[in-house]
Amino acid sequence: MTHPVNQEPFTPWYREPWVWAILGLLMTTFIWGSYRIYYAFKIQDSVVVDDYYKSGKAINQDLTRDQNARDLNIAARLYIDDLMGEVRVTLQGDAEEWPESLKLSLLSPTFADRDNIITLQRSISRDSGVVYVGQTDHNPSGKTYIQLETMDELIPEVGYETGWRLNQAHTLEPGATLKLQTHP
Repeated sequence: MTHPVNQEPFTPWYREPWVWAILGLLMTTFIWGSYRIYYAFKIQDSVVVDDYYKSGKAINQDLTRDQNARDLNIAARLYIDDLMGEVRVTLQGDAEEWPESLKLSLLSPTFADRDNIITLQRSISRDSGVVYVGQTDHNPSGKTYIQLETMDELIPEVGYETGWRLNQAHTLEPGATLKLQTHP
């Protein structure tokens, strides 16, 4: 008895197109995933600054300065001159003494290289309120986190003991005046 001979010629695996299609898909996925991991470590996301301190193994947010601003009824008007880059902040509130300088942080929600930290110096004003003036190199626009705060130092494992801070998100437009105030 003879066995029928298969009429189809035998093809090795490496000459089958489906094998290469599946291997190509796997290799493409591996290469793309490796690139994304490399890119994630090379260009890391920046974190928006806030008052955090470490106490033991816990990380706590210090809201003392926000509460101090609420207690003093501090409100501010912020104006950025888009031609000259002058930053003017007018403060009002129940503070007995105002500091000689303040720190204004204009923080981008997405890119750390667009963050702008400005030191404001107290100036003489004819109208009511206390005026602080500073200079910026570039005019921020779009959604921005604005922090206006005193120059107090963060004490490790304790937090802030003095000072105040106004912290709000705004959409900045050239030449517009913004109001910063505490939230109840």
